[in-house]
Amino acid sequence: MSYVSLENSESFLKCFEVIAEDKSCIVSDSVLYFSGKTGKGFITAAGINTGIEVLALNVSMLTDDLTIRFQPSTDASSYILHFDEIEIPAKGDSDLPVTSMSGVEKGHSAVSIADAGRGKTIVYPRERVIRSLIVRVRKSSLDDLIKDFDAGTIGAILDSPEGPASLTWPITFKYRLLLNDFMTEIVQHPFRELFTIRNVSMLMEYLLQQFFVMQKLAGEGNGLSSQDTRSLSRVEQHLCSQYKKEFPGIEKLSRISAMSPTSLKTKFKRYYGETLFGYYQKNKLEHARKLLDSKIPVKVVATEIGYSNPSHFTLAFKKEYGFSPWHYLNPH
Repeated sequence: MSYVSLENSESFLKCFEVIAEDKSCIVSDSVLYFSGKTGKGFITAAGINTGIEVLALNVSMLTDDLTIRFQPSTDASSYILHFDEIEIPAKGDSDLPVTSMSGVEKGHSAVSIADAGRGKTIVYPRERVIRSLIVRVRKSSLDDLIKDFDAGTIGAILDSPEGPASLTWPITFKYRLLLNDFMTEIVQHPFRELFTIRNVSMLMEYLLQQFFVMQKLAGEGNGLSSQDTRSLSRVEQHLCSQYKKEFPGIEKLSRISAMSPTSLKTKFKRYYGETLFGYYQKNKLEHARKLLDSKIPVKVVATEIGYSNPSHFTLAFKKEYGFSPWHYLNPH
């Protein structure tokens, strides 16, 4: 097992030093590349002048678990934001274990925010496909960014002695798509700092939106249990992995969640703000939009995301975005 322990004042670049000593890796221009003997992919770090530091992991086929531990500190003045998409290779829709071990997060697609002063341990399991961003942001910087969101609410919860060590929610397709885009471009991007600021800002916006949705649900007495969020996460992951295929159907989704169809539909809509089919459709069409951004012809896009009839794709796209995919490709 690779084990990286960071004091709160230490740079994320220390991860490179520790991992490079433990594994056969190549380090170049703030990027650590796995050689293939101990895994595939890369880890990179970016420091942003606005009081934000980012560690990005895009790895697979690790031969050992990779553990990163942030040491507790009485004088810490930062939050740790954590965005994970973790899958079993070629089995993104099922059987992904979820383990929670006294502050240790392992093998779990999720989003979380923690007070660096209380520490945090993250375990990336071997033999998984892992796309993860760890963001360390100064409290003052986060407060400046979320003034419109009643800044201080998150801190009040995390600072409470009785409060949780971290606040955690299931990932959504918005995070997933943004993480994929980030990992595809970050290593070769000519303006890495600007690119990182833009993407991390969007991820933080999504996180804050989810936080206040969960707070609102809890205030109304409709908070979701840990088991509920894990079950809903499995369903959400399955819906997103099936975007090239037909909608799975409520009976199959009910089995995946171990909930009754009625309970699943109610709780999914409550948390994600969409019906099961509506969420599946939005994710499917976002994939289509990404393909159109690459100037791929409409008929090819329709086939790629599972439409046998391009006219059906056109109608669905126009209903979602207000204009046809041809107009999206040729706005002038």
